[in-house]
Amino acid sequence: MIEINKEIKELLFLGPQGSYCEIAKNQFLKILPSKDIEQKPFSTVKNIIKYVQDNEFAAAVIPVENSIEGIVRETVDNIINLNDDRVQITAETVIPVNHCLVSKAGSIGKIKKIISHPQALAQCQNFIAKYFEGNVEQIEKASTSRAAQELLVLDDSFAAIANARTAELFNLNILAKNINDEQDNKTRFVMLSRCTTKSTSQDKTSIAFATKNTAGALVKVLNVFDALNINLLYIDSRPSRKNLGEYIFFVDFEGHIEDETVQKVLDLIRLNTNFIKVLGTYRRF
Repeated sequence: MIEINKEIKELLFLGPQGSYCEIAKNQFLKILPSKDIEQKPFSTVKNIIKYVQDNEFAAAVIPVENSIEGIVRETVDNIINLNDDRVQITAETVIPVNHCLVSKAGSIGKIKKIISHPQALAQCQNFIAKYFEGNVEQIEKASTSRAAQELLVLDDSFAAIANARTAELFNLNILAKNINDEQDNKTRFVMLSRCTTKSTSQDKTSIAFATKNTAGALVKVLNVFDALNINLLYIDSRPSRKNLGEYIFFVDFEGHIEDETVQKVLDLIRLNTNFIKVLGTYRRF
C-alpha cells in the first residue's frame, strides 16, 4: 500500500475530461486518503511531469505502456530527466482500451479527417483502411479526449478516435464502436508522487540504466537477475540522445526496494553500468 508521508493536494492527469487517463485517475483516487484533492487536467505529459517536479504536494497520472504499441516514449523520456529523485512511480493501474469513432456528423460517409492521439490512430489502422481506403487525413493530437473536444469547433467532416464516455460528455455521435485492431488492448498508467510504498508480497521495482560500452555488458546485467532468481517483468530501450548507438534500458522486475535481494541486484548492476536510476517501487496491479 502507499504510505502517505506527503500530503497530496493536487492530482494531475492527461485531459480533458473523458480521457482514459481520467479513468485511471479515478482509480488512484480510491487509494488516497484525502477527500479534498484538487484534480487538474493537463494537455501534455511533459507539462504534467514538470508541474509535479516543481510542486511539493502534487501527484500525476500518466500513461507508460500500451499492450499493442508498447512503451509511451514521451512518458519515459520525461521521467528519466526528473531532477528530484523523490518523485517516483508509487502506484499503477491497467485500463482496457475500447476506441470509438465519434463526430458531430451523422454518418461515416461525411468524414474526411480523423484526429486523435498517435497511439490511438495506430491502434485503429485496420478499421481506417477498411472504411476509408486511404481517403482520409489522419491528424495527431495530444490525447483522445482533447481530439474529441476539438470536434466542437470543427465542421462535420472531422471525426475523432476516443472512448464512449468522451462522446457522451461532448454530446457527439458514435459512428462506430470497438474499432481497435486488437480487442485485448490495455494501457498501463502510473502515479508519480513523493509518497513512499510499504513492502508487500506483490511488488515491482522499475529502473533505468545505461550499460558500459564493453562487450557483453547488457548480458552481464541481465545475468544478475537470473543468478538471484528475480523475475523480469518488462524490458525496453530508448536512444540516449547523446551518441548514436547508445541506449537507456528500462526494466521492471519483481520485488520491493527494501528487499535485501533487490538491494543486492542494484549493487551488482552498478558494476556494469554507467548510469542507473530507480524510477519507483510499488505494488503490482
